[in-house]
Amino acid sequence: MIPILLAALLWGLGGALAGRFMESIPPGLLIPLRFLLSFFLLLPLLRRHPPLPEEKPRLLRVGLALSGAQAFYYLAIHTTTVATGIFLQYLAPTLLTLHALLRGERLPRKALLGVGLALLGAYLLVVGPRGLVGGPVGLAFGLLSAVSFAAYAAFSYGLRTPPFTSLAVATGVGSLLALPVLLYHLPLLLGLGLKEVLAVLYLVVFGTVIPFGLFLLGVRQVPARKATLLAMLEPVAGALFAVPLAGEPLSPGALLGGTLILVGVALNRR
Repeated sequence: MIPILLAALLWGLGGALAGRFMESIPPGLLIPLRFLLSFFLLLPLLRRHPPLPEEKPRLLRVGLALSGAQAFYYLAIHTTTVATGIFLQYLAPTLLTLHALLRGERLPRKALLGVGLALLGAYLLVVGPRGLVGGPVGLAFGLLSAVSFAAYAAFSYGLRTPPFTSLAVATGVGSLLALPVLLYHLPLLLGLGLKEVLAVLYLVVFGTVIPFGLFLLGVRQVPARKATLLAMLEPVAGALFAVPLAGEPLSPGALLGGTLILVGVALNRR
């Protein structure tokens, strides 16, 4: 549980930076760069600790799901807003809860209540009175990011391959899929300034490698539904970090939303 909480804190810290630089670095360049640089950073670990042979097909599915989660998320915040993209991606625990119910799994009422409260809290905290912003294409990207994130957590649950090795394979899959896009945007890559390069490096290390590795470490034992719900602490962390870093005070609605998320997570602890 603790690794997932740490991952949520790092995602929350890096979320605002990602949105800020989306104007100068389009998703067509940022997404493949994030995958490729993460893979190169993890490659020594992959060579030293190769994946378990019997888990290679499953790791391929993890990589495809991670690719979808990242690509659709950045496309969502590029075509809508950061708030809309974050909220839609965190429909993942709701989707996993619905999937469990459709499979006939009996969930405690307090767990269902917790998911509902967390979803309402995320809306109040992240979206607020403005409501969801964006056209049908952007909203579709956000929903696809939620489906992909849910699949990423579900495929990763119980993996015995070391977490950073699993992430190396996943980012390798993403790199292969995104390589043609990177080559297409090569002129943009060559024109990046120092500020943009530092932002990408930050997102690679502190927004991808470390938090996604921690998430994979946690989801080895925490079921996907609970893991994605714990990850909903990301917007809470982001709002708290924004107070000292950006001077953005918390509104009463945001305070209520953050509280509801915390209550929802607490109701699903067991």
